[in-house]
Amino acid sequence: MKKKTIVFICEALGGGVRKHLLDLLENLDQSKFNITVIHGTKRMDTVFTNRIINMDNIKFYPIESMEREINPIKDLVSFIRVFNLLKLIKPDIVHCHSTKAGVLGRFTAKMLKVKCIVYTPHGYIVQNPNINKVKDLIFTNIERVLARGFTSRIIHVSKGEEEFSISKNICKRKKSKVIYNGISIIQEDEKYTAEKIFKIVSIARLDYQKNPMESIKIIEELINEFPNIRYTYIGDGEYYNEVVNYVNNNKLSDVIKLPGFSDSPSMFLRDADLFLSSSLYEGLPYSLIEAMAFKLPIVCSKVTGHTELVVDDFNGNLYELHNLDVAIRKIRDIINNPEKQKKMSTNSYCHYTNNFTINKMIKEHEELYLEV
Repeated sequence: MKKKTIVFICEALGGGVRKHLLDLLENLDQSKFNITVIHGTKRMDTVFTNRIINMDNIKFYPIESMEREINPIKDLVSFIRVFNLLKLIKPDIVHCHSTKAGVLGRFTAKMLKVKCIVYTPHGYIVQNPNINKVKDLIFTNIERVLARGFTSRIIHVSKGEEEFSISKNICKRKKSKVIYNGISIIQEDEKYTAEKIFKIVSIARLDYQKNPMESIKIIEELINEFPNIRYTYIGDGEYYNEVVNYVNNNKLSDVIKLPGFSDSPSMFLRDADLFLSSSLYEGLPYSLIEAMAFKLPIVCSKVTGHTELVVDDFNGNLYELHNLDVAIRKIRDIINNPEKQKKMSTNSYCHYTNNFTINKMIKEHEELYLEV
């Protein structure tokens, strides 16, 4: 069988999108595919740069002008660069990740009559519950036009994301395929211990989407009742200094730790007792999948992406966004019930191994690439 040539186009190379792309690059069967990556540099983290060093069989083309913000001059430069590269490479498949790459990549690929154009949004911008009506209208219509005329298949990373797309009339069901994010299976010993310190952890960027102050305020309320709680929020971002100042000004630094970005989050998950997320919206967050792999109960906001990872009273609990009282009550219930914590821990791991492994994710991507 002749190898297919795939070009991945990605502007953002940090967090979950970076992990998703690296998993594809490291695990796709290279006896079936020739792989090239066209990528931005502004949001590229050290994990990406370190991991691609030894990928000798994959070609990488950085484009410095490709960035998240709308900039007519830089966007035109990026468009010309992507166009020329695709014209040179002549791919069978172009797979675009996230909004900016999705616009540039799909438009240029269509102009060059690429047979298969795939798009993974990793969470639509218009899933943001606080987006204003004008932006919602503009971005929804851009996604609709591109989905209908410039896209062969859209890979949604959760059923909730797919249903959102269909409800907004962005995508027809026949053009969509749900492929869950996955990670390598982790062999963990029994999670529950009877330590007096109860460790809660979050792993996310400190930015608008991840809504970090909500998690901080949940912990702030809980420590009045449970002085044995210790909380670690791993990540950096535009809100980092604001959150640090809040923690220091409210004398919470003995309880709440903000170590910044870590390329080894497993060291924090391994020692934790519970995972907390207060995101405003998600695609299908890797951090929660990793928490499940480390047998953690999870308490998180009831938003798209979370609801397919956490089942109420099975492997954790969901709370309505901004309802801190419910979140606090759910965490209190887990702390006060060691047997419930232990059961949720076991269920998290089972839910992960049944649905969110890297082998399943790669197999489904390869099947899609070969069928279109």
